[in-house]
Amino acid sequence: MKNKLLILIAIACIASCTTKKQVTQQYEHDFERVEGDPSNTLIYTLDNGLRVYLSVNEAEPRIQTLIAVKAGSKFDPSETTGLAHYLEHMMFKGTHRIGTKDWESEKVLLDEIAETFEAHKEESDSARKNALYARIDSLSLEASKFSIANEYDKMISSLGAKGTNAYTSNDETVYINDIPSNELKKWLMVEGERFQTLVLRLFHTELETVYEEFNRSQDSDRRWVYQGVLEGLLPNHPYGTQTTIGVGEHLKNPSMYNIHEYFNTYYVPNNIAICLSGDLDPDATIDWIEQYFGDWQAQDVPEFQMPRDEDLKEPIVKETFGPQQEMLYMGFKFDGAGTKESQMVSLIDMLLTNSQAGLIDINLNLKQKVLSAGSFPSVMKDHSIHFMYGIPKEGQTLEEVKDLLLAEIEKIKAGDFDDWLLEAVINDLKLSRIQGLESNRNRAFTMIDAFINDLEFADLVFELDSMAAITKEDIIDFANQYYTDNYVVSYKRMGESDRHSVPKPQITAVEVDRESQSDFYAAFDTVRSARLTPKFVDYESSISVSSLNDIELSYVQNENNQIFELYYIFDIGSNTDKELALAIQYLPYLGTSKYSAEELQKEFYRYGLEFGVNAGSDQVFVFLTGLEDNLDKGIELFEHVLANAQADSLVYRELVNDILKSRLNAKLDKGTILGKGLGAYAKYGADNPFTDRLSTEELESMDVDKLIAKIKELSTSEHRIFYYGQMTAADAKVIIAKHHTNSSDLTPLPEKKEYLELTTSENKVFYTPYDMQQVELLFLSKDEVFNPELLASSRLFNEYFGAGLSSIVFQEIREKKALAYSAYSYMASPSNKDKSHYLNAYVGTQADKLSDATAAMFELMNNMPEAEMQFNAAKEAVIKKLESTWTTGSSVYWEYESARDLGLDYDVNRRIYEEVKNITLDDLKAFFDGHVKGKSYHICVIGKKENIDLDVLRSMGEFQELSLEEIFGY
Repeated sequence: MKNKLLILIAIACIASCTTKKQVTQQYEHDFERVEGDPSNTLIYTLDNGLRVYLSVNEAEPRIQTLIAVKAGSKFDPSETTGLAHYLEHMMFKGTHRIGTKDWESEKVLLDEIAETFEAHKEESDSARKNALYARIDSLSLEASKFSIANEYDKMISSLGAKGTNAYTSNDETVYINDIPSNELKKWLMVEGERFQTLVLRLFHTELETVYEEFNRSQDSDRRWVYQGVLEGLLPNHPYGTQTTIGVGEHLKNPSMYNIHEYFNTYYVPNNIAICLSGDLDPDATIDWIEQYFGDWQAQDVPEFQMPRDEDLKEPIVKETFGPQQEMLYMGFKFDGAGTKESQMVSLIDMLLTNSQAGLIDINLNLKQKVLSAGSFPSVMKDHSIHFMYGIPKEGQTLEEVKDLLLAEIEKIKAGDFDDWLLEAVINDLKLSRIQGLESNRNRAFTMIDAFINDLEFADLVFELDSMAAITKEDIIDFANQYYTDNYVVSYKRMGESDRHSVPKPQITAVEVDRESQSDFYAAFDTVRSARLTPKFVDYESSISVSSLNDIELSYVQNENNQIFELYYIFDIGSNTDKELALAIQYLPYLGTSKYSAEELQKEFYRYGLEFGVNAGSDQVFVFLTGLEDNLDKGIELFEHVLANAQADSLVYRELVNDILKSRLNAKLDKGTILGKGLGAYAKYGADNPFTDRLSTEELESMDVDKLIAKIKELSTSEHRIFYYGQMTAADAKVIIAKHHTNSSDLTPLPEKKEYLELTTSENKVFYTPYDMQQVELLFLSKDEVFNPELLASSRLFNEYFGAGLSSIVFQEIREKKALAYSAYSYMASPSNKDKSHYLNAYVGTQADKLSDATAAMFELMNNMPEAEMQFNAAKEAVIKKLESTWTTGSSVYWEYESARDLGLDYDVNRRIYEEVKNITLDDLKAFFDGHVKGKSYHICVIGKKENIDLDVLRSMGEFQELSLEEIFGY
């Protein structure tokens, strides 16, 4: 009981300390606010109904911006699904003032394109349909001569924005930017224009991009098994009857008129919220929003008519087939956001899965009953779905996994869980919410939840207080009433899928004008924002380093809350000691001389602590995190585990079985095949870190006592300690020393194993067949060994050439030629001073575009388009990001670690900032000529053999088809 009281007191103290400064702040505008809200969110509604949510956070001079529209895919007409998502894409194309050189001339052509699309939509004869599309293609080329490429993206990028993106979901479409705080007014200037006018510019090339996104979705088995649950639970509601991406047939027959009608209906101020969290002045912010959004006219928005879905009386079974690992999703339907049912579901979910002491965590994962299992709630406006999922062990059926998951629900219904667990779950949720306050993104998305779901903000603020009043008896009664045979289970089985891609239409590359500037951009460019002063880290003053029995102890103070992090760091990993890596993987399943494995997990969770281990390729971490008031108890448990872990042969046997099953599943995952398997083979050859692992025979014959010895030897091996917390360095050292009583005679670690990087002196193609709709390619070219003089040029090259919505690669391959949904190129700096820089590129495209897409990428990699205005915008973007991005919290230490690995003792961003200011376009061209142009590549390719023209691959260079056994090593 005492430890629970301490946790509650600590949480209350953290919350009160967070709010004290701003709760009494007075403002000129009449804001709504909630007394006791730790985020101090301010709410303001303009006369036109536009809702504004603001939260001040001065941790760094940046603002997370979200503009939310109550217009998700559930509002799509059933005959034109995917419309909301189309519109989201088109919102990046500009307006009648942004992105055009001659609006009047361009409008004539766009109107004709819209008319032709209508005729194309209604036409049933394929020959006439193709002729109409050819006409659309021709008109689009002419219209593109009046457009200015990616002008919205260039303006936003010039502000120093990060994370520019958007998403469409069931209930909402949300537009995202993370901007420097000094650029808020200019950002509002652009967004005020963007949201009040829609121009469907470059529509047919963006439509092809949506095709590509649709085809990528066809390759995700997980997406389809998830959708199966929604279809079964909600056969009448759009959540279940249609997907956000839409139906292929609808995508091929769009209506520009319908998109304009949708925009005019839903993109109105009284249906939109601007959500901002960061270093902002609330009064000035509202003044600027009034200036740029205040004249926008409100209008009535049609109310969504929610269809009625009957509750299920018996389980429904769905099946989908595909090449990826077998798994299942299961779901129960409940009322939507803000209801008592959604709160109960959230609590039950945490009782089942909280990553430590939930019933599924303990009874299925820790006890190795399944390969993996868990649960999560999907809380939407109209309905909540409680999802459960599971991945079977070798020889286990999906039906057996389903029964195991249902058995854990039965334990909830019977009250078969510890009395203290419910209170611990509430404390865990409170702690997570406090940690979330450190993130502007989390604060802003809380605002989104309130707006989209029509929730009173006070209800969100005090939601956990309401949940804390729920008793164990309430949980039991609710579970017995609502968790019956009213579920849907969706099985993903091995087999050939019947999914089909949308074929590519014939598209002529449109013109891309990078040098012109609209009058709006010119006016935008004249607005000058006060520059920010960058804040770089001085490692010597920011990190306190002392010695604890000759062990380096580093300390960084937590100035935000009372949560601590403690790491023991060993500079040895799986590359050098595979048995140690295996021992680390074994440890979480073991008990000690005092506790069982289950008791350990529960003990940590009761005290608000998390204990973990991680074995990377070059380092092993053992870590502890939680409330600082419980640090003493935490380290005591932490050290006890390391010193007293007990071998268990049966547990080890199951671990080996699961490792072997996971290895088989990895060979079914295209991301692992391409990014890890083929990528490592292309970089190092057959002897590489990915394939260099313990064999099946070595795993099965391993002496478990040897693994226990490896764990116990950690404390006497060379290592370092890092502590991040609120207490002083001296106080932290005293507590750590009390339990970490090592002798000063530490065992040296073995020398790290190094893998030889291959030279990329000629083009080589490494291809592995995989059953998928698309084809994906990775390009790698080795450059010189780490050179700090390349850092600034690399950063600017990546911004200008290969990464982001206004980069050259994006413009040429996606915007101009519609050859891929995703395409990028960047110069990657190594993480170690003995490793090399690498030029990387990626294209994900339809198989029938393989030749065109690769030709376009090779052309760009040999001839960099030079656009002075775009270069200046990219340079300004790099500078502004560096000025407004501060390294804070525990990141200070990890950035220091990264610098040390590169042989540096200073913040590399300081160097980049000073050097990038002096780089000219000629300098960047010289960098390109010396490090990119004329390079040879090792090219990794994955795709379905029947769909790929292998002669195209062979034409790129020496061709080698690799089996899964060759790239995985087993």
